[in-house]
Amino acid sequence: MSMAVNMIAAFLIALLSGLGVGGGGLFTVYLVVLADMPQLAAQGINLLFFLFSSGASVTVQLFRGRIFFGAVGVMIAAGTVGVLLGALAAGALPEHWLRRVFGIMLVSGGILSLRSSMKEKYAKNLSTPRDENGQNTTDKGE
Repeated sequence: MSMAVNMIAAFLIALLSGLGVGGGGLFTVYLVVLADMPQLAAQGINLLFFLFSSGASVTVQLFRGRIFFGAVGVMIAAGTVGVLLGALAAGALPEHWLRRVFGIMLVSGGILSLRSSMKEKYAKNLSTPRDENGQNTTDKGE
């Protein structure tokens, strides 16, 4: 694949990531399947991709005042442990198992995310005020 195609793909995946679709997993899948890159190398490039995209996101969230620094400390500690364990596992597992584990993580993360969003939507529908005909009263401006 040409450099231009890879850059366009990276831009589109970054756009999807910014919209909350989960671009990191998509970028790794793109690199492994379409760019024919080894799984471990694709995951390393994906980490660089994540660093730059998350840096932009942190800057925006700092200006909005939406960063809870106590939670950041916990996340850094847990992330450090996760990175060390993940690096050990990635070095010990054969590539075909690494692909399987990565695929399972992507699918299970997607299912959990979908399930969570469906619960929120269902809970919101239950808490919405209704009139005697079952219509949403907030739509009427009441």
